[in-house]
Amino acid sequence: MKKLLFIAMLPLLFSACKAPEPPASVENPAPTAAAPQPAVALPKGIALSVPYTVISDDWTNEEDARNRKTVIEFEVADAGTVGREITASMAKARYRLTGTSQIRGGERFNFRGDPGLRVTILVRPRGAVALQNGKSTGNIEISYTELPEAAAPEQDSN
Repeated sequence: MKKLLFIAMLPLLFSACKAPEPPASVENPAPTAAAPQPAVALPKGIALSVPYTVISDDWTNEEDARNRKTVIEFEVADAGTVGREITASMAKARYRLTGTSQIRGGERFNFRGDPGLRVTILVRPRGAVALQNGKSTGNIEISYTELPEAAAPEQDSN
């Protein structure tokens, strides 16, 4: 009986002699929701206080303009609140709201900036658009157009 008990205890003894392995979370930390977002600058004038994820950010050059289309999914807030927040941040950045309309299940805001800058922002709630993130409550499509004379890099005047 003692031999049988001794044989049964051998694996336990050998495992105790081996150096302990660090927990998996120390070697390969899992990404968390609090991890910083990729550094994609939003178009000038847009500020969001809610968590968001940039889905796409593409620039295209045409003969008469340079266009940027950015798609963002936001969390926590409803589309109306996000629309009001964007309108306020664009006004603070000296853009003029030239019109609003209801389209594709959301609200579209048209802005004009310095000569040659046009920005159209469409804010849609969950249900009006297919979302990639299950936590998202809506999305924002930003179309930003610069005419060639406005596309030159800005210079600081200090």
